[in-house]
Amino acid sequence: MSSTAASVESMVRGVEGDDGDEIVLADISAAQDGDAAAYARVVESWGGPLLRFCHNHLPATIDAEDVVQDVLLTAWQKLPDLDDRSRFRAWMYTIARNRCREVIRTAGRRATDPVSPEEVAVRIDSRQDPAKAQVRDAAMMALRESVAGLPDSQRRIWVMAQIDGLEYAEIADIEELPRSTVRGRLARARATIAKEMESWR
Repeated sequence: MSSTAASVESMVRGVEGDDGDEIVLADISAAQDGDAAAYARVVESWGGPLLRFCHNHLPATIDAEDVVQDVLLTAWQKLPDLDDRSRFRAWMYTIARNRCREVIRTAGRRATDPVSPEEVAVRIDSRQDPAKAQVRDAAMMALRESVAGLPDSQRRIWVMAQIDGLEYAEIADIEELPRSTVRGRLARARATIAKEMESWR
């Protein structure tokens, strides 16, 4: 492994917990020119969403953090070949999807395990009244369980749309599906969740 690759490897360890997904095009441009510090900033903002994505596409027995590290190293190596920086997000998710598939094939099993309820991002205001916070906690748990109970094909799309903020076109590219299929699966997922969450309105 080259010294540059080694520095990137150490840089991408432990990316869990970053919630920001804002990608600075200037940093991507600089990273394409070999600026490891710029790529580190991209990784810092991108680690959380990418980890959620891999968790959502892998069985529970496979360590998603190891896969994310592989994805980020691959992205660093292929970054100079990215022509349209505005498509960075879909490009990165495509690398992640392909790596997840490779890992699953190697493990000899399919990714059928649902995302754990804890993987649904939730922000709770600690300054809330304790009673209100308790009600919100219960509602969030109900939401997590509802999402976890969705069919795999719907759940992945719901998480990408609602949690990671991807658009139909990006999800369609990542999942290799027509936009109409993405739209339909997301609509069904939303309808299911809305019905199950009616009592919390």
